[in-house]
Parts: sequence; C-alpha cells; structure tokens
Amino acid sequence: MRVLAATWDMPGHFNPLVPLCWALRAAGHEVVVVSNPGLVPAIVQAGLPALPAGDPGFDSYAVLREQLAARSWRPVPPADTAATGTANASGTAGGPANTTANTAGTTGGPAGAGETDGSAAARPSADGSTGANAGGSAGGSTGGDAGGSADHTRRRLHGFRVATRSALAQADDAAAFARHWRPDLVLFEPVAFVGPLIGKLCGVPAVRVLWSVDFTGPMARFEADVVGDLLDRFGLERLDVNGDLTLDPCPPELQYDLDLPRRRFRFVPYNGASVLPADLEPPTGLPRVCVTWGTSQERLGFDRMMIAPRVVEALAGLKAEVVVAVTDGQRAAFDPLPDNVLRIGRMPLDALLRDCDLLVQQGGAGGTMTALVNGVPQLVVPHMPDEIFHGRQVERGGVGRCLPGAEATVEALREQITAVLDDPSYRDTARRLREDMLALPTPAQLVPELEELARAGVRPGA
Repeated sequence: MRVLAATWDMPGHFNPLVPLCWALRAAGHEVVVVSNPGLVPAIVQAGLPALPAGDPGFDSYAVLREQLAARSWRPVPPADTAATGTANASGTAGGPANTTANTAGTTGGPAGAGETDGSAAARPSADGSTGANAGGSAGGSTGGDAGGSADHTRRRLHGFRVATRSALAQADDAAAFARHWRPDLVLFEPVAFVGPLIGKLCGVPAVRVLWSVDFTGPMARFEADVVGDLLDRFGLERLDVNGDLTLDPCPPELQYDLDLPRRRFRFVPYNGASVLPADLEPPTGLPRVCVTWGTSQERLGFDRMMIAPRVVEALAGLKAEVVVAVTDGQRAAFDPLPDNVLRIGRMPLDALLRDCDLLVQQGGAGGTMTALVNGVPQLVVPHMPDEIFHGRQVERGGVGRCLPGAEATVEALREQITAVLDDPSYRDTARRLREDMLALPTPAQLVPELEELARAGVRPGA
C-alpha cells in the first residue's frame, strides 16, 4: 500500500503524524510525506521520505508575521511586564504599544479568528465558553459554535486561509507526483488541505489525523470560504476538508462531539529530535515541575512573550524541583537560574514528564497531549488563540488550570502552581485519562483498519 501523508510547514502540525507513518512503514507500506520545502529537514530527521512541493521560499510563519504586522495584532503582556523586563508594552522588541485586549470578536489574530489574547475576558465560564468568544477561540475554532452565529463562525475560519496558501503552494507539485505514484490512501493533519485535495483527485480515501481537540471540524460548513482558491484551481465543487475518516487521540473529556466518522486511537508522543540527559537526577520526593514554552511565539515574532522565565522565577520560592525544556535560542532568557532548577535545555518532553508532577506551558497541542498521555496535571498560560483554546479545555476536563497570559504575574503564577500541586483531584483525573488513553489501539494496531479502508475505497457519496 502506498500512503501519502500531508502537512503544512509547521513542525507542531507534522509531529503527530510521525508515529502513524512509522507504524505503516514497519508494516511494510510505502509512505511519503509532502509539505512545503521548508519542513523537509524535520521530515527527514524523523526518518521519513519527504516530498518538497512548491516554492522553496514559501514560509507559513513569514506569511503569518506579515498578516499580524498589517493588522497590528499583538498579545497583551502581563500587567507587571514593565517592572520585570520580560517584555515591553507591545510584546515585541521595539514595537508599538498595544495594551488593549483583543476581545471584540475581530479577525485580528494569527489564525484569523475573533480571538482573545488571554485576558480576563477570555476566562472559561462554566459551560466552557468565554466572555469574548462564546463558542470558541483558537485558530479559528468554534467549539461547537455554542452561542455564535454562522457569520461569526465564518469570520473565525478565514484565518485558515494561510493554510490554504500553503496548500496552493504545494498543490501542483503534489498533484503531479500523486498522478504517477498513485497513492492508495492519504493521511493529513487538519489544515493540510493538499491532503483531501489529493484524495479527491486520485479517488482514494483521505484520513484526517487530529493533533488534539477538534477545533477545525466546523470548517466543513464553510469550506468554500476557506479553500475556495484551491477549489477553483482544480475545478472542484467540494474538497471535504474533514476527509473520509477522522483519527482522534484526544480524551472525550476534552473533545468536542462533532458528528463525523471518527476512530479513537492512542496518542504516541513525538516531540522532534532530542537527547535525554543520562545524568538527569531521579525524583527525590519533592514535586517536580516541568516548564516549556514551544517555539511558535518565537517564530511569529512574539519571542518576548515567552514568559517561561517568569514561571521559573515563581517556582524559585517553592519547595519543588524544576526542569526547563527550551531551545538553545531561548536558554539565555533564564539567567540567572534559581537553585531548584535541575536541568535546562533541549530535552524530550515525553521522557521528562514521566517523572513530573506538573507541566507549566503555553498551551500548544503537543505539550497538552504529551502531558495527558503521561498523566501529568497542567497549568496553561496562553497568549495565542489556539493556546487559549487548549487551556480552556484542560480546565474544563479537570486536568489543570488556565491562567490567561495577560494576567500571569509572578504572584499569580505561584498561586496557580501551588493550587494545582496541592489539589489531588487534578492528579487523579490526569491519571484516569492516561489509563483511558493507554487502553486505546496504538498506531500499529490501526494499520489493518487503514488497509481495509484503502481496499474499500472512498465511502459512498463522498
């Protein structure tokens, strides 16, 4: 069987595909991963064959940075930022001040979406909605569209047009390759629109592989607004952006129940290439807290909004051990280090979390899911729309708390960290969800089902 896996050029979107691609390769199937050329090093580093498609100069992060600059959108920094020097009033070095929370439901944020910035107006309510975004936030999500009009949802989803630009850049090369390679099955992450495109053009099943919570599912109702340019180029009426089947690793407690063909499976973390220090100290009995902040904010030009150093400062006054998983470029922001920091640098999050009692993070999909499968409670401190969304669902699922980034003073961080560590209900819920996740079929156990799907072809009416 030949399987074409599709992703846009962001490592966090590619990484969740890797274990399933490995499983297919181990079962003897051919797998090729298609993306914009900029992602090729990450694909090859994962041990998978890469198909670079389109303009080598295309960079989705650069497109997003341009759009954000044009809209003058920046996350709002915490109230005491100026005092601590973590960031200036704009959240970027030398940028214009912007201290007004973006909570008006405009299309100013990075995924285009009527988003919030993580301020008080974005706090989850009892039903999971927010004051500014009843029904959704992250990345153009709708969260089931609770309390939101169709027009409001459509505006939110316009932000995914950046992903459409990625797909347009890939499309001609990917289609040409698919015509002669003739895949039997397509896998794609939720905004890799070239995936369902190839499924349509080749008449083969297209399987969507979720990163986390399904905040892109409602896009199917408005796909002409999002991928219209792609439809026009290839003369298609519909793309079916959700594919023929959705593979879902997210626990139901955090997931939205959308009416889609869905198969749950076990989340297997892949956090990119990294090395676990051989001399990392074993647990001593003190709570161990892992701090990490991803790379998206840095790549979008919001590197000074990485408030992980402030988290480490808050932890300095607690009886806890601290490990900090950051990139080499982020390392300098943490000097001087408190005495209770055991290790800092590039380390595999999955291996670190096995011995941790809490993860403090910005709310990326990879960190959220890796903590869940390790049974570790979380404190999410979000600024960006998708981060806010994950933080809301973590809190809603009872596995942690969400502290909006605009409110993350040292005192507030210390209070929230202490609250999670001291309340056993977070740990108990996290461990229960871990057991549920580990009971699901592994990627390897899904391979026979994917083989059968490829034999059966596209669902009737698809």
